[in-house]
Amino acid sequence: MDEGAIPVILVIDDEPAIRLGIVVAIRRHGFQVIEAVDGRDGLQKARQHLPDLIISDVMMPPPDGFELKRLLNTDPATTSIPFIFLTARSGKDDRLAGIRDGADDYIGKPFGMDELLARIDGLLKRIQTERKRGREQMAEIARQDMDKLRAEILQNFHHELRTPLMNIITPLELAVNHKFDDPELQSNFLRTALSNVDRLESLVSDIIILSNIDLGNLNSIRQSIDINVHVLNHIYKRLEKYNGKGLKFTHQIFGGGEVKAARKEFTQSVLHLVDNAFKFSPQNGQVNMDIYTGSSGGVKIEISDEGPGIPLEFREKVFEKFYQISQGDTRQYDGLGVGLTIARATFRHLGGDVRIADRPKGCLVLAELPDLRPEDMVYG
Repeated sequence: MDEGAIPVILVIDDEPAIRLGIVVAIRRHGFQVIEAVDGRDGLQKARQHLPDLIISDVMMPPPDGFELKRLLNTDPATTSIPFIFLTARSGKDDRLAGIRDGADDYIGKPFGMDELLARIDGLLKRIQTERKRGREQMAEIARQDMDKLRAEILQNFHHELRTPLMNIITPLELAVNHKFDDPELQSNFLRTALSNVDRLESLVSDIIILSNIDLGNLNSIRQSIDINVHVLNHIYKRLEKYNGKGLKFTHQIFGGGEVKAARKEFTQSVLHLVDNAFKFSPQNGQVNMDIYTGSSGGVKIEISDEGPGIPLEFREKVFEKFYQISQGDTRQYDGLGVGLTIARATFRHLGGDVRIADRPKGCLVLAELPDLRPEDMVYG
């Protein structure tokens, strides 16, 4: 029941005169009312309308009031609906039975309408107060979680940006301030700096693409992309980062090898997908990439590895932004935790998708873009 909304009350009683009296009194009191003629009718209407309160007689044709409450308790949608029993059976055992079944109140017959309305007002006010307190507690928990997540994100940004910066600054300072007798040593320092420039550029690209995703400003223009020139060159450069793991990477291209996509976003997305396979592969692991290019710019990419794989229950969660961070990652693996987010958002924006498929061992990622119609193509 939303604050300020008129409560809806379901009245269940097989005696027409009593039911009518209750309905009239409740309506005059300003509530909306739904009537049910017995337990079976009440069960159906409770599930259909999900009222804010149920008032039910106990002694009815099966199911009686007690059995009705037990049936409602088995359904997550109805188990928490406040419930008042009305009955001439007001003995202690009957009251205890109603309480055990989860009733919020128990009113013995005969009763005055003023008493019933007062009980209804008191119960609804208590329930509304409890729900408001629950919402406030949930909001506070969400705020604390957001503060914690924000701190973790900032810490991770700091680490991810500072590492390549230091790996650029240190070699350049050495190259400038020291005379090297060995030209090869100097070249190694400069190569280290250059490779970290590439890493830093990739991080900045991620931040820009991520911002465009949030703003709804992703590039929609699909241009010609040569897989060998624009994608594979970057992948083999990235593979050098994992030299110490002894990884084996193979790729096959089927079709003409040309894709129509937003060039920067597509390249960055595929690079993320392959980099994840490298990152989570075991020592001396095998990573394969098969690329099927269509006749009009479409593509299907299959990337498989021999890593730990992704359990079925996490195959959607891994596409959430900063998922790795939000799970309290211990930084066993580097990265901002946005690669899969960027890849899926980019492919979906262009009419395709990225998903995790079943594989007996390791992980299999499928990324697809549909072929374009000639009038949708932009050349260049």
